[in-house]
Amino acid sequence: MTLNSVFEQGWGDLEVMVLDGGSTDETLEIIQRNSGRLAFWRSHPDNGQAAAINEGFERATGDIFCWLNSDDLYVSGAFQEIERVLGHQIEEPVVCYGSCELFWDGTRRREVRAAVQFDRTRLEIVDFLDQPSVFWTRAAWKKVGPLDDALHYAFDWDWLLRATRLCRFISTDRTLSRYRIHAEHKSGVGGTNRWKELLEVVRRHSPPNVLRHYEFLADHPVAQWWLNKRMRLEQELRKFASPLASECADLMSPPFWFLPKGIEREMLWEISGIR
Repeated sequence: MTLNSVFEQGWGDLEVMVLDGGSTDETLEIIQRNSGRLAFWRSHPDNGQAAAINEGFERATGDIFCWLNSDDLYVSGAFQEIERVLGHQIEEPVVCYGSCELFWDGTRRREVRAAVQFDRTRLEIVDFLDQPSVFWTRAAWKKVGPLDDALHYAFDWDWLLRATRLCRFISTDRTLSRYRIHAEHKSGVGGTNRWKELLEVVRRHSPPNVLRHYEFLADHPVAQWWLNKRMRLEQELRKFASPLASECADLMSPPFWFLPKGIEREMLWEISGIR
């Protein structure tokens, strides 16, 4: 499905590469079946996702870059929209992003996360750009450099934060991709290792106040677990009691009743990434 969503864009001048870390499922069969439409492919153990993506971009000859994980999909017309937005400025270091539809595998649950206005301060708090809906020029990649392949969960956020110092960010209202959430969803099962990386990225790029809140969540696993639950509660309550949704969600979330000095609920809500 992932490859099909690329090929079905109907884009003629397209360079598609598949870099697989030696999957033991049907991935190799799918790659081989589509090999005639690929500029390059390989399937063998490697040094992780970021290293594989870097390898692909080292081989790339195009002017606009993007990557798509095997769980995710592009929507029809995504590439046409990106060409419309970036086509006249491909010589410049520009990052473009759009909206993204989250969908829960095996259910009818859907949620469109609209592309919001770019704000570097907000990006220092949370990665609010949905990676499958992010595209950038070759000029941007050359200026910023490759992904940090020592990271396994937060390398895209780290790269985007580095890019804010060197590139211009623009957005489109169009939904460009669909992001699949399932039981083995990488961000969902990363646990302690993922949080260690988030802390590392925050230490590199964010102000002390933001770091203090991440450290609080890392040191309080119960609050960390409750954070997304509290935000989802507010979303549901908005359907029935919109003016009181936030207050009711707070009352139903014990870990946030009493917070240490310097820890603000609004910052925690922003860190959740749920809006």
